[in-house]
Amino acid sequence: MRIPWAPAAFVLLLGACSHMEPLPEWVQAPSSRDLDQVLSGELLFDEPPADNQLPPYDLMMLSPMMRVVAEEVALQYRHPDQRAEALHRALLSSPMAGGLGMRYTALNTTTAARAFERREVNCLSFTLMYVAMARHIGLKAEVNDVQVPPVWDLRDGESFLLFRHVNAKVMLPRGEELVIDLEMERYSPVFEQQVIGDRLVAAQFYNNLGMERVGAGDRRQGFLHLRRALQLDDRQSYLWNNLGTLYKRMGVHGAAEVAYRQGLTLAPGDLSLMSNLASLYEAEGETDKAAYFLERVRKHRNSNPYYLYSLAREQLANGDLAQAERYLEQAIARQAEEPRFYALTAEIYDQRALPEKAELMRRKAESRREEVYL
Repeated sequence: MRIPWAPAAFVLLLGACSHMEPLPEWVQAPSSRDLDQVLSGELLFDEPPADNQLPPYDLMMLSPMMRVVAEEVALQYRHPDQRAEALHRALLSSPMAGGLGMRYTALNTTTAARAFERREVNCLSFTLMYVAMARHIGLKAEVNDVQVPPVWDLRDGESFLLFRHVNAKVMLPRGEELVIDLEMERYSPVFEQQVIGDRLVAAQFYNNLGMERVGAGDRRQGFLHLRRALQLDDRQSYLWNNLGTLYKRMGVHGAAEVAYRQGLTLAPGDLSLMSNLASLYEAEGETDKAAYFLERVRKHRNSNPYYLYSLAREQLANGDLAQAERYLEQAIARQAEEPRFYALTAEIYDQRALPEKAELMRRKAESRREEVYL
């Protein structure tokens, strides 16, 4: 899939927060002994893997051709904002338009140099590539961790997919920030996000590779990569979540619970962890514990504006305009700065032949885009 180039965006970040009741006393943090055992791998393998069995990676190493491309951009453009956008175009525009035409591939995490050579990127590989090249030509570029809202599977009303996403952020001289994303049309400044350091970037890299190795059936290398991610930053709940999932897949449910509970200790509102714990407890016959976590997931889901938005889209597709509008009213009450909520409301009013209301919603959508995309 070739990625269409879309303009970068100057953004004003808007915070959002959610509140969740504390965990009950029976959800205890694991002991350090239990955590050490989970990280050793002794419950998975007859011979626990050693760290030296993990290949080294230079995440942001520049190849000679990457330097050439970046330096050509620097020769043509003097101002930082022009350089940043020109580098974005150079990487994503099609060869016919003078670019390199990077192609998107979701499950292929690799270093910046390897991605450049292959012309294949996912969001992390592209961000590593862009940040490395931008820094080479004097731009202050960082990796930005974006909390993409959960995507619910509305066929059963319960399942959801929780994605992690990163993009690049360029700090400009006047205090402005320019966001560079692999797919700008899917990015929203309303999403919670923060710049992360190179150590956490490396942890995300090893995490991605670890899950890819597990998916390919190489569980030993998968474990090694996930353990390395936790050695780099053990404060990230999703890293414990993925390690727990590996243990669960291999039938070691006690260790899976330890990893899941450690993740939940760090992030009591992590929906994916709660869902995985519910599934684990259900498999173990602990139905009361499973029911507790399922209820927490449902309660959080039903108050999430993006879940309400997904319901509105489903009802609009089914032709129930009144119900779709009600869901959007609830979504807007919870997150009034999201332009897409107003744009979808405008579509509903168009279908109801209410042009004045539709135009008002379009103006609200546009004004919010202007507020967050400076």
